[in-house]
Amino acid sequence: MVRTIVGTRIRERRRQIGVTQAELARRIGISASYLNLIEKNKRGIAGPLLRKTADALSLGLDDLDGATERRLHESLSEIAYLPALRNLGAEVDNAGEFIGRYPGWARTLSALARSEREATEKARTLADRLTHDPFLGDQIHKMLTHISSIRSAAEILEAFDDISPDQQNRFHKIIHEESGILSVVGEALAAHFDKVHETDRTLTPLDEVEALFESRENHILEIEEAAAGLSHFLTDPTLGSRQKRARTLIRETLLPMIREFVTAHPLLETKAAKNRALTTLTHYAERVALVPMGPFLDRALEVKFDLESLADAFSVDVATICHRLAAMPRREELPRVGYFQANAAGTIIEMHGIEDLIVSRYASACPLWVLYRAQQSPEAMIRQRALFPSGARFVFVARARNTGATGFGKPRHYLTDMIAMTERDAQLTVYAPETSVPVEEVGAACRICPREACAQRVDDPQTE
Repeated sequence: MVRTIVGTRIRERRRQIGVTQAELARRIGISASYLNLIEKNKRGIAGPLLRKTADALSLGLDDLDGATERRLHESLSEIAYLPALRNLGAEVDNAGEFIGRYPGWARTLSALARSEREATEKARTLADRLTHDPFLGDQIHKMLTHISSIRSAAEILEAFDDISPDQQNRFHKIIHEESGILSVVGEALAAHFDKVHETDRTLTPLDEVEALFESRENHILEIEEAAAGLSHFLTDPTLGSRQKRARTLIRETLLPMIREFVTAHPLLETKAAKNRALTTLTHYAERVALVPMGPFLDRALEVKFDLESLADAFSVDVATICHRLAAMPRREELPRVGYFQANAAGTIIEMHGIEDLIVSRYASACPLWVLYRAQQSPEAMIRQRALFPSGARFVFVARARNTGATGFGKPRHYLTDMIAMTERDAQLTVYAPETSVPVEEVGAACRICPREACAQRVDDPQTE
């Protein structure tokens, strides 16, 4: 694919600046026939020859090495396989030629598809919230109850002429009180819908805490810097003892700072959200103390982000490593990693998402995710190449672990930890899938998934 783009790009740039094939071949020190093979994408070009060619064409090396074009090619391929477009016969094999000849149009198509995807995601998220939001259902139920009370009192006053003045006053009072309550409910609903349509606002305490982490890209620098120095005090070889010691140190030294951070943060609007954030950030600080980011990144790059190797290196559990991967800072050499945790009922109880990965907040996620399959093979690391209806590709890596008391006769309960990366970022890790690994078609949730023929589809009764 890259060769196709580079050869075409060289040919189009040469023609653009008015240089003949023979002249360019002379400048870069090869025969015209060999350059002809390169431009026809029958020979590759790299290293010093690629650099000389870029210089001769007055281009930067980045313009010819295929990095930008590679991302654009992936984007166009995803567009071609969108459910609504896959039957239109887009010539995917010729995408490189198209990019090389018309890079502006290729970027335009990619941007247009990205804009349409973002709009679709917003619409689906809004529909998901309106259908499953418990607050909305509760308020509508209250509204209907108070409307019924007002109607009943009004019907009695209308139907009976012989009601005494005292009884009339009582029914008028009922209508007055119920209409006042109804007004309050209506105002609450209006405020709720205003909040729903503001894309940077949140609806629940969980949403507010997730918004906090999203605004920081899952990396809270203040806590990273404050808690890293505590790692020197955690010398006990037993993980449980080190976790207990870390918890004590955080409470004694960092809790006031964390509380101040929570109180001042503009995205945490409600008391419930502030309490949840305080707990979540305290646990975040404990993990920083156990696994400081500096040494962690050094080791992670050495082992290509292998979860089990990192857990052994820092003598912690895999869940802690998953959290630390999700909290890595944004750098070119580091993959963007999302983290999800599900209980035995299949409910996602913790989530640190990544861009372009749609996750249902109020309904069950797609049952085809390896997140749910992992509990069939506890303690085993399972990988999945996932293709979403939007065309986005991700690599999921999941592992189920026993939680709670152990011993003969004790029931075993499992939690599943899963990291998620784009297929591109997965190439930086030990989990990079070979081309022979099958791609599995998945979705976000059955209710919003366009794959109507999916064998695992479960129709939501609320939509019938």
